[in-house]
Amino acid sequence: MRILFNTINLIPNFGVHSLQVAFLSSEIARELLLDYKKAFIAGYLHDIGVLVPHEGFVLDDINSSYLVMHDVSSLDELTRMHTIIGSFIISQIEFLKEYSDIILKHHAVPKFLDERVESDIYANIISISEEISKYHFINENVDFEDLFFPILSIKNRFFEKVFDAAINCIKKEFVIWMLDDIKNRVLKEELIEEFMIETAERNFVDIGILISFIVDTKSKFTKDHSWRVATVAREMAKIASLDDENLFLAGLFHDIGKITTPVSILEKKGKLNDNEMKIMKKHVYYSMIILRNYSDKNWFKPAVRHQERIDGSGYPLKLKEDDFSFEDKILQVADYFSALLEDRPYREGFSKEKAFEITYETAKKGVLSKEAVDVLSEVIKKDIDFKNISYVSDVQKNIDQFVRGITI
Repeated sequence: MRILFNTINLIPNFGVHSLQVAFLSSEIARELLLDYKKAFIAGYLHDIGVLVPHEGFVLDDINSSYLVMHDVSSLDELTRMHTIIGSFIISQIEFLKEYSDIILKHHAVPKFLDERVESDIYANIISISEEISKYHFINENVDFEDLFFPILSIKNRFFEKVFDAAINCIKKEFVIWMLDDIKNRVLKEELIEEFMIETAERNFVDIGILISFIVDTKSKFTKDHSWRVATVAREMAKIASLDDENLFLAGLFHDIGKITTPVSILEKKGKLNDNEMKIMKKHVYYSMIILRNYSDKNWFKPAVRHQERIDGSGYPLKLKEDDFSFEDKILQVADYFSALLEDRPYREGFSKEKAFEITYETAKKGVLSKEAVDVLSEVIKKDIDFKNISYVSDVQKNIDQFVRGITI
């Protein structure tokens, strides 16, 4: 859960809006004597469907204009496209299922809801919290009146008790000042910490699949990349008699920092200029930031060292061969080989044979580990189509097929 929260928190605009809605939802829930922690988590995840490209929008489009013009309730529909996507995605993660219906209905007006159903109350709480957040987000020096009158004008969208509780909340200076600090990126970690649910070890794969899906679908050129790296790394681990589950997780999480990389850079057809290359490289740094709470896990170092090289030419720490475990070296090779298989804006993907040849030649130059490439040579003898990667779990299959079907 912490990894998911850390990821959302890093996304410009979206992270601020999500945290404001989460905070407001928890405060309104307190007023109504409901579970304020449940309200916070539902509020933080409410727009997760927005992160998946849909209706012509991609993650880079999520700004104040999007929030005002498109992330709005409809008086005639129970759901919006992003609420359907978000609800389904969350329904596939066992320990998050209880939030699915809330996310689905958070744009619904009272005529589509039942005040006797608790999840509908939470959905309406998120709805009014979202409106308050939007008005606060697009304006400066906001006080009670600045929020009260716009919300009053759309009072018919909310249950009366939810409206009254929300107004009581925004009368408090504490609430306004906290919204200010969230907007200014102050105290965000401290606020999140109170509501954190620790992820059980058995749920790391599902969280990794969910986040890698969101990251990889930012661009058609990165689609399936994390799953491919995870699969190649797992097969290499089996050959090397290493913990294949740890390397699989490292593969799923290794590019998580690309949630911050603009699509315009991921899809640029020409050579990246110096500034663009700096932004691209920085994804590894952000992966380290997102995953920092799990630095004691065996998969952490391979995940965040995938762009390091044994000759010291990699980044971001300029480590050399003696600094690496064999697991680190395996993930570096798995990532390098996988990228060669994939289409890029400036070239088509290589065949398995050609991709291995390039990887092998790179190792001969002392950039990648020869021993790790030897392991890869055994892996590619297997009857596995790494270029057209198969699903790695039912969760991945369900999410991918659902989103493909609904966004075509």
